[in-house]
Amino acid sequence: MKINLKITTFLFTLGLCTSCNDFLEPQSQQYFIPQDVQSIDDMLLGTAYPRPSELYTDITAMLNLLDDDITFTMQEGSVYSFDLSSMRASLAIYSWQPDMFTQYREFAGSYGGYYHNLWQYHYELILGTNAALDYVDRVTGDDNDKNRVKAQAYALRAFYYFSLVNIFGEPYNYNPDALGVPLKTNSNIEGLDVPRNSVREVYEQIVSDLLNSERYFQSIPKSEQYRPDYRVSLPMAQLLLSRVYLYMENWKGAAEYAEKVIHDWSFSLLDLNSLPAPVTPDASNSRTYYGIISPDSPETIWLYGKTTDYYNYVGKTFNSSEFDYSNGGPSGKYFNASKELQASFGKNDLRKDFYIFRESAYQKDSIFLAYGKAIPFLPTSNLPESSSFARAFRLAEAYLNLAEAAAMDPELDDQTALDALNDLLEKRIKQGEFTPLSLSDLSGDALVERIRRERRAELCFENHRWFDLRRYGMPEITHRYRKTDALGNFTGPAVVQVLTKNDPAYTLPIPEEVLSRNRGLVQNQLTSGKQPVE
Repeated sequence: MKINLKITTFLFTLGLCTSCNDFLEPQSQQYFIPQDVQSIDDMLLGTAYPRPSELYTDITAMLNLLDDDITFTMQEGSVYSFDLSSMRASLAIYSWQPDMFTQYREFAGSYGGYYHNLWQYHYELILGTNAALDYVDRVTGDDNDKNRVKAQAYALRAFYYFSLVNIFGEPYNYNPDALGVPLKTNSNIEGLDVPRNSVREVYEQIVSDLLNSERYFQSIPKSEQYRPDYRVSLPMAQLLLSRVYLYMENWKGAAEYAEKVIHDWSFSLLDLNSLPAPVTPDASNSRTYYGIISPDSPETIWLYGKTTDYYNYVGKTFNSSEFDYSNGGPSGKYFNASKELQASFGKNDLRKDFYIFRESAYQKDSIFLAYGKAIPFLPTSNLPESSSFARAFRLAEAYLNLAEAAAMDPELDDQTALDALNDLLEKRIKQGEFTPLSLSDLSGDALVERIRRERRAELCFENHRWFDLRRYGMPEITHRYRKTDALGNFTGPAVVQVLTKNDPAYTLPIPEEVLSRNRGLVQNQLTSGKQPVE
C-alpha cells in the first residue's frame, strides 16, 4: 500500500532507524514533516496497519501450526527437493522446537526466505501507533479528525500488544506476574536495553488503550464510529475488549462488551442456509466457496492480513507431474485439518463444508485442508488471490464470548449463554434440523464444554485456537510427522512430539536475534526433549 504523505522531507523520523535497533530491530528510515491531521491519518494507515506491500501482513499466521486443529499429512514423494527447506521450516514450528525461530530462519532462508520475525513486525506497527499519538495534537486540523486518529491508534496498539503478550508471555489466568513483553508507549528513542513488563502490566495497558479508543470514538459523530473502509472502528475495539476481558476471566466485562457489539450495531449473523453449497471438484479444478471473511459478509467488522501469508505457512501446495493424483496419489500438502477438528462439527452442521476448503486440484473431496473461509479458489488454480484478506473480527465471536462469559460467571444467567449459543447455531445448522438447546440439555460444566466446542468449530483457522488452549489450562497435544530425504522420501518411522500439560512451550521463545540486540530481555524457559527437525 503506497500512501501519499504529501510531505516527504526532513525532521519527523518515524523511529525505524539504526539507533533504536536494540528495541525494534528497525530496517529503514522514513522522514516527513506532519503539517495537518490528514498527514497523520495517512501515516497511520501506512505504518500502523498491517501493510499489504510487506512480505507478511498476517501477524500471527504461523500460530496455526502449533495447535490441535492441524495435522501433518504429507505423503511420500509428494515434495520437490527445492521445497524441502520450506517444509522443514514449518515443521520447526509444528514440533514446538525450543529454537523454532532460529531453525525457521535457517531453513526458510535456504529457499528464498519466508522467515518473518513476529517480535519485530509487531513492534514496527506499535511504533506507527505511537508516532500518531505523539504528534496528532501538534498539527492543525479538526478535533473530530484528531480524535478519530487517536481512536484508531489506541485500538491498533492494544491489538498488537494483545497478540505479543499471548505469544511471548504466559497466559494471564495462569501467571499474570510472569514476564510479558516490553511496553513502549511513545515514539521517543530511549535506552539500549529495554526490559520486559509483566503479563499483568501489559494487559492493564491493553485495557487502558481500548477504553481510550472507545472514548475517542464516542466523541465523534455516530456515522463516523464505524465505516466499511478497512480501518478499525468502535465495534472492533469493543469486540477486542470483550475478548481481552474473557482472557482475564472478567466475565461481566466480557459479556457487557459482547452485548454492545451484538445490539448496538447493524452487523448480523450470516445464515449458511442462504448460501449455495460448495461445488464438488471436477476436471476443471474448480470449487466455489462463499468468502466468509470478506467485505461482503454481514458479520465482518474488520479485515486484515493476506491469504498468501497464511497459505505459505500451512497450506502450501507442490504440484508434480510425476505422480498420478487422480488415482489416489500424494495430495501434495504438508498439513491438513485434524480429525479432532473435523469431529467438532456436529450432525447437519453446515460449517464443515463452508469453513474448511477441500482439495480441489486433484479432485480429493475427502481431504480437508488446513485453511478456509477467506476466499474462493480461483477457477483455474487452487492458489488463493494475493489481494484477499485472511483474517477478520467477526460478529460470531461476540456471541461466543457472551455465551462463555455468561456460563462461567455464577452471577450471570445460563439461559443468557444458551440464548447466545442458539442464536448462532440456528444460522449454522441445516434448515429444518436445528433444535434449540435448553437448560434440561446443558448446564454447568457441560454447557461450558459445549460452548468451547462450538468456539473451536466456528473460529477454526482464525488465530483463536492456540490462544484459547492456553487459557483453557494448556492441555496435552500430540503432533506426528515424518522426516524425509532430499527427494521427499521418508527416512524413518513417524516422529512423535508431545506438548505436555502446562508445557513451557505454550509460551514461545523470543527470537535469538532479538535477544542479541536487547540485553535487557530475559529468554523464556525453553523445553528439552523435543526431537530436532533434520
